[in-house]
Amino acid sequence: MRRGLVAMLLLVPLALFAQEVDEEELQSLGTDDLEFINYSGPYEQIDSVEEIVGIGRSLGGAARDGSSDFTLNGRYRIIRAVDPDEIGRLDADIFAPLASARVDHIDNLRRILSGFLQAAYDYSESDADLIARWVTIYNAVSRGNMEFYSARYKEIVLVNLSSENAGLSRRFDEWPGQSRVVVPLSADAAPGVLGSVDPGELGDERVVEELRSQDDRGVEDRQEMVDLTERVIEEQEEAIEEEQEAIADESERIDEEQEAIDSEREAIEEARDEAADLPADEREAAEREIAERETAADERQEQVDQDRANVEERAEDLAEDQQEVADLTTQIREEREQIARDTRALLDEREISDEVRGLEGDLSPVYFLQVRDDSGTILGQLVQINPVTGLLLNRSSEDRIISRTYTFLGGQLLVIVAEGDSGRVAQFDVTSLDEVQRGIDSVFLGSALEVAGDPARAYAVIESEGDYYLGRFDESLTLLDQSVIAVNPYTTIAFGGGRIYVQTADDRVVALSIEDLRIAP
Repeated sequence: MRRGLVAMLLLVPLALFAQEVDEEELQSLGTDDLEFINYSGPYEQIDSVEEIVGIGRSLGGAARDGSSDFTLNGRYRIIRAVDPDEIGRLDADIFAPLASARVDHIDNLRRILSGFLQAAYDYSESDADLIARWVTIYNAVSRGNMEFYSARYKEIVLVNLSSENAGLSRRFDEWPGQSRVVVPLSADAAPGVLGSVDPGELGDERVVEELRSQDDRGVEDRQEMVDLTERVIEEQEEAIEEEQEAIADESERIDEEQEAIDSEREAIEEARDEAADLPADEREAAEREIAERETAADERQEQVDQDRANVEERAEDLAEDQQEVADLTTQIREEREQIARDTRALLDEREISDEVRGLEGDLSPVYFLQVRDDSGTILGQLVQINPVTGLLLNRSSEDRIISRTYTFLGGQLLVIVAEGDSGRVAQFDVTSLDEVQRGIDSVFLGSALEVAGDPARAYAVIESEGDYYLGRFDESLTLLDQSVIAVNPYTTIAFGGGRIYVQTADDRVVALSIEDLRIAP
């Protein structure tokens, strides 16, 4: 019969050590959990939450006391994999449940990690709980992927990992002796530093997308991590400002010292000139004094040069810190925007009732382009609306539709989708709103979009070598031909009497032959 966790607490003195958990690593996860398989049978003993958290606190206390490899009761091991001589990649704390470990539920594993973070880095309980959750998800998503870890972590970390144990299995019976949970550490990590665990690195795009695929898109936890990261940014900005002031003060002191040295050298030269006129016995004593003053000035100059070099190095490090904060700020802004979009989508989805879904097959839904302002560009999604209830039925996952209207081609919805600096014509299924296919030819982002003819053909303004032309597409979205004459990119496209009316590049309204898109006779 399985036994519960037995918490054995070690009283370990807490001494400072200079490493942080990298919160950038944890940045963009969510509320809905990955599916972990936990033990669900009976227990001989059930330990309290305090006892389980205590395991982590004992591990964290040992790490804080300076231990680089500590095992608690033969069951839980913490490895501090830190190498200050290797630059450019991450250090890590590695938590390893050993073969005799009895942790068998993801909640308890997270409690151990939370206790470790609280003891090792002075995180509050709420912050530690949030970070511990993200650490487990990050490690589950990257489980066994040594290419992933190798690209991010230092050699001292990698020697403790293998494709068999790297990361966290999603099965509880593959934790003891078979899983190693990597907690990424930032270069400035230390107790009391909020930015000890890096939310940017653990917010790897693959992890975010994994969380966004859950039913609630992980909005709540992602928002909490964004809030924590913004506090990290504030802390880092304060540290940068303090360092800027310190560098300025030190530079001013160095300049003043340099001026004093220069003045001393001028005085030495004056003394040398005066010594030349002295009697021989007095001149010899004066020259000895001058030599001593020159030696002292040389030593002061050497120190000033060294201090100036140190200040320049500090300034370079500060510039790197400023860039890192700027990058993290950009990442957070983008994540906030994504969270807002996901939240809006969730609210829309909650309006869809089973009753409305049941009516869907009997109704002809209304199609609508729901738009948003994305940094000055208006982009949208296709949505279906029940014409009886007015409630939303469905929406497209594509949210970069640039055209303001839709039409139909080959029984499918046709729109223009933004792709880079131009657009593409694209077709979407009328029921699922999934994208069916997309053309390969560049279409003007502000182009009109029309369908006419038998067989039906689509018309839009295409870009070619800096000019704009009317393009004609078939049902496979292949460009069949284009007008000979250049058109105004914002031209209306109108049909009548076997002709197509457009506005030319010089703003005349002309008729094109529907046969070959040349000027109609």
